[in-house]
Amino acid sequence: MNTFNLKILDNEYWWCGVVDLSSIMPFDKNTNVSYDLCFMPTGNQVNPVFISSTGRWVWMEDLGTFTFKDGGLILTSDGEIVHGEEENLRSAYLKVSKDFFPSDGNIPDEISFLNPQYSTWMQFFYEQSQENILSYAEYVKENGLPAGELIIDDGWEEYYGHWDFNLRKFPNPKQMCDRLHELGFKVVLWIVPYVSADSDAYRLLKSNDLLIKDNNGKIFISEWWNGYSAMLDFSNPKAVQWFEEQETYLKNAYGIDGLKMDGGDARFAPQYRSGYSNVMPHEHSRLYASLCGNLKLKELRACVKEAGKSIIQRVADKEHSWKRLNGIAGIIEKVLLQGLSGYAYTCPDMVGGGLIDDYTNGFKESEELYIRYMQLSALMPMFQFSKLFWKDNPKLERVVKKMVALHQKFAPYILEYARNSAITGEPIVRGLAYQFNDAFTCNDEFMLGDDYLITPIITEGANSRTVYLPDGKWKYSLTGEIFSGKTQITISPDLEDLPYFIRTKE
Repeated sequence: MNTFNLKILDNEYWWCGVVDLSSIMPFDKNTNVSYDLCFMPTGNQVNPVFISSTGRWVWMEDLGTFTFKDGGLILTSDGEIVHGEEENLRSAYLKVSKDFFPSDGNIPDEISFLNPQYSTWMQFFYEQSQENILSYAEYVKENGLPAGELIIDDGWEEYYGHWDFNLRKFPNPKQMCDRLHELGFKVVLWIVPYVSADSDAYRLLKSNDLLIKDNNGKIFISEWWNGYSAMLDFSNPKAVQWFEEQETYLKNAYGIDGLKMDGGDARFAPQYRSGYSNVMPHEHSRLYASLCGNLKLKELRACVKEAGKSIIQRVADKEHSWKRLNGIAGIIEKVLLQGLSGYAYTCPDMVGGGLIDDYTNGFKESEELYIRYMQLSALMPMFQFSKLFWKDNPKLERVVKKMVALHQKFAPYILEYARNSAITGEPIVRGLAYQFNDAFTCNDEFMLGDDYLITPIITEGANSRTVYLPDGKWKYSLTGEIFSGKTQITISPDLEDLPYFIRTKE
């Protein structure tokens, strides 16, 4: 076991690659927290990298534990722990990115950046059907919105592990996919690494020893959010081959363009070494994320050590709420941390939230919250809709079209920075700490590339907000006013407008 200790400096801030911990970052000398990366409850991306505002950095080749306590940072790991120091946060990130998770030179399909994504989850939940999917797509086009990536969510499949359309709900899936392609959509299917027990697929996979076993040699049954299932053992090359054969079949039979690879969280795997190759829980998660590497449309939510890859990385499902921990107020900081962890191609979950648990007795949708979700998402690298919340609401429909038009206006710029990320590893969305070595605790505004400071309102009932302008000259998008940086100003945009600032030399 290797151990590494360092003393945290005065006014030094640290970030680590655990996106679920964004609400307690940056860490400083007063932080008191311990975390075991090997047995993590996280439902979002992980990368074992630590970087500070002073340019210091640490990389754990194998996952281990970290502790911030008594003004110090302690890391332990069975593998090598490497550390160094650069000039500032940005140069430290570029150093570790280049050395430990270099970009693969590719980006996801351009349509993911150019047009909105549409997931059918919040519109239909488990009632996915051919009729519903086609009516959804036709509605999008008839209402003047551009076709994009269309994600057919949980409920399309016969059962978990039998990756084919349920013909009772999808009587002619090839015809449906052809029609979606005619409308201009790329078709993506939701999928998980779980297998329904007491099924043909389970019996086939069990007989070929392709399922994870527990420490008694029996098939491990995982309790995940949809119940109890076996898990494919991707530490076995034959299980990898079987899974990728399913993806090839879906592509050849129906023209499927990609996969939304949900699940795969280390928390659902055995919490001990298991599988054909006797791996730790997080390794099962990493192996799942590494599948189907040729896909241009591949979305993940739970991911370990896959930084630098051309994968769409979604923020975990958010509530329809204003909360910081799991609502709109925590999204910017999560996207910023994804970028600092090497996951550049980010998607801030579905506009309005993506949790079925919201829709219980007494739940009330908020028009204001939908508007703020749209504004926050519009100038992120990717912009995902699900529930058609604007039906029969002229105001919401007006803002949807306005924000989609704004995203499309910026799309060439976003795509330029996506291509840059594929070469340099740099995030597309950046914090002021990264871009200016300033405002290290700012978590409610962000830079889009080098030139745009995006400042959405994410507080309930607010019609104004304070904006910190970093060094330079800044032109306010809504009025054309020029402001000098290194100062705070208060802005009061109209409810339907997204405020942002343009870096200028005027």
